[in-house]
Amino acid sequence: MGENRQRLDELLRRRRRAALVPKAVEAWAALGVAASPLSADRQADLIARLRASGRHRSGALPEASSRHLSKDIDDFAWLSDLLIVIGWDVDEEPALLLPAEAISRCATHLRSLYPDGFLMLDQPATSALVVDFDEDHFSAVYVDRVPLLSGE
Repeated sequence: MGENRQRLDELLRRRRRAALVPKAVEAWAALGVAASPLSADRQADLIARLRASGRHRSGALPEASSRHLSKDIDDFAWLSDLLIVIGWDVDEEPALLLPAEAISRCATHLRSLYPDGFLMLDQPATSALVVDFDEDHFSAVYVDRVPLLSGE
C-alpha cells in the first residue's frame, strides 16, 4: 500500500504543478519573456538531483549578498543561453526554461514572481544558484551556489 500511496502522491503533485504552468508562463510573458515548462519527468529528475546534493532550505545560507541580484545571476549564467528556474517549493512549483539574459534583465521582478526565493539551474544542470528572499528584511537576499551530482 505504501508504494501505491507514494505513486498517487507523485501523480497528484504533477497534476498540481501542471495546473500552475499557464499562470507561471503568463507571469513571465507579462515581462516580455518566453518561458517553456519542463516535462514532469525532467523536473522529477532535477528534484532528485537537488536532494542528492545535500542542499535543503534552512537557516544555513551565507550572509546576505551585498551585490545586486542581477550580478549574481550574470556570474552564474555567463556561459549559459538557457536556465531552469523553479520556485522554492520544488515539489509543487513548475520548472521553467528561460533565456539567461532575460532572467538577469528581470532581476528586479524576481521577488514578485518567486516571493520566497527560487533555484536556478544551469544547462546541463551541473550546478544550482539558490536564492532566498528574506521575508522580514526586503533588501536582504541570500545567494548560494550548489554543485549537482550527475543525473546518470
